[in-house]
Amino acid sequence: MKPTNLVRHDIAASNLLLGDSLFLSLSLPPSWDLAPGVGRPEIIASHERKGKKWVASGRAWYVVFDAGRRWAMELVLQVGALPRRRNRTPVGEVAEVTVHGHPATVRWREGRRGLFRRRTITFLRVEFDCPVSERHLVVEFSGRCPREGFEEMLAAIPYLRCH
Repeated sequence: MKPTNLVRHDIAASNLLLGDSLFLSLSLPPSWDLAPGVGRPEIIASHERKGKKWVASGRAWYVVFDAGRRWAMELVLQVGALPRRRNRTPVGEVAEVTVHGHPATVRWREGRRGLFRRRTITFLRVEFDCPVSERHLVVEFSGRCPREGFEEMLAAIPYLRCH
């Protein structure tokens, strides 16, 4: 997938005390769109790096969907401070990719979700550090979308902008 075929979505949020801050810029294939999720974005802290105000700590929920194919998945963004050390044991199928020049870990897994009608859903989690904006980012897609949809998201992940 070439970056010229992708549509960029700047994901930002507002906080009364902290003002407007940017989580990241997500590039999606043209048939996919972005909609607000179940909760409002939470900004705990923000900072300015290289002339932009970034979310330094927070979470956001969105829905990524392809209306033509009637596919949808939940998108969860988590931002925090750079970790001091790494002792995490990967769960599920693990791969590596480069996101905006940074090495990233990709984890595929399946889990069950739901209160009364529990269903098996797919999780695609991309985790990386951005030393430029001094943040640790987690981008997680989940849902019952066919694997092809998740693979389209994974193909677009290298064009995500974190700084």
